[in-house]
Amino acid sequence: MSPAGGFSWQSYSEATNSLDGRAFTKDGLVEQLSMTWDKSDYLWYTTYVNINSNEQFLKSGQWPQLTIYSAGHSLQVFVNGQSYGAVYGGYDSPKLTYSGYVKMWQGSNKISILSAAVGLPNQGTHYETWNVGVLGPVTLSGLNEGKRDLSDQKWTYQIGLHGESLGVQSVAGSSSVEWGSAAGKQPLTWHKAYFSAPSGDAPVALDMGSMGKGQAWVNGRHIGRYWSYKASSSGCGGCSYAGTYSETKCQTGCGDVSQRYYHVPRSWLNPSGNLLVMLEEFGGDLSGVKLVTRTA
Repeated sequence: MSPAGGFSWQSYSEATNSLDGRAFTKDGLVEQLSMTWDKSDYLWYTTYVNINSNEQFLKSGQWPQLTIYSAGHSLQVFVNGQSYGAVYGGYDSPKLTYSGYVKMWQGSNKISILSAAVGLPNQGTHYETWNVGVLGPVTLSGLNEGKRDLSDQKWTYQIGLHGESLGVQSVAGSSSVEWGSAAGKQPLTWHKAYFSAPSGDAPVALDMGSMGKGQAWVNGRHIGRYWSYKASSSGCGGCSYAGTYSETKCQTGCGDVSQRYYHVPRSWLNPSGNLLVMLEEFGGDLSGVKLVTRTA
């Protein structure tokens, strides 16, 4: 791969604690795919917690602990608009648990959980019974009452992201929001840049090894979903193909990201003024994203 140029970025932060006319409310927690039906990878789970003035943690500063059980595949947690991290499941066990201390104040507090799906098995026994999303329980501990179960109270749901509904990944839709200066390493943020097509006819790709998890578009066309998951740095020792094969046998690329380069068809490119838009979920290093060409 040969470097073919970097990018000058602008960023737009996705709204994390606002709901629009697409939102709907239900009692209790719901399975994600039964709500989204492939309209989006993402589903917001939002609820409110009322904190009385006599709660001890308001005086001690020992914040309550929020615990979330999910069927997968990844989720991010926001309380009153502030990010409290992300967790994700794995191939062998997609189910996940988030547990963290969250700052709350007297009165109403908004808990917003963004659940993301990355696909389901399409073979095996009873794969139609697999599910994703926050199925609970969701609990808040460290209160005067001890532990409060939030699972059965009213939850407000919204399918997809605000940026998706505005189509900010498209050439026309990108002008519908106000873009600011580059905001690298920020969760749930859209980034855009313009670039010229590299000279020649060598295949073109994006080097995305420094990013986290998200999606990318060039001139409104979907390059694909990316997840720069870093493989274990161990297990790439000696290799023998003797005996029974297993998925951990003769491994290569230990310590490398799962995928670094993403093909950009030249037929999608103009000589200049090409629009690259990325949705970064976890927060990545924009300075590492490069345009490259492949030479034999």
